[in-house]
Amino acid sequence: MLKLINKIKWLSRRELVIKGLCLFAILIYVYCVLSITLIDRTAGMRRHVLRPMWELSSMLQSGDYSYWSGQIGGNLIMLLPLGFLLPIMSDRFGNIKAAAAAGLVFSLFIEFSQYYTGRGLFEVDDIIHNTMGACIGCIIYVFMIEKLIGRESDME
Repeated sequence: MLKLINKIKWLSRRELVIKGLCLFAILIYVYCVLSITLIDRTAGMRRHVLRPMWELSSMLQSGDYSYWSGQIGGNLIMLLPLGFLLPIMSDRFGNIKAAAAAGLVFSLFIEFSQYYTGRGLFEVDDIIHNTMGACIGCIIYVFMIEKLIGRESDME
């Protein structure tokens, strides 16, 4: 805690405002994700699909590209803001490994919560797509930093 306080003392007013707004955005974002995936759902049976890439396979077999691409795309987009916002809060998250780890942990939390409460389907595909979305968000952040601001990143 003391380390955090000392780090905050060295931030400029502008950086402090940006980080404060980013923290506010992260809190709203997390609430929205939890609302979509847990809060607004009614409890039911505990269900799971552990077969990786079953959604892609179902899309190709059924020919229903709009439904399945919405499912897959929605999961990619859902954690994209996480991968974008976390590097703003801390430089530790400004690389692909950290974004993947954060996306994986948050996605696992959502999926296990859905399974435990019976408020959704535990899917390996969701974990894969959510993690990929967080990585894409980090890539967008790094691209913006490098191209718009001209700062080199340590993306690995």
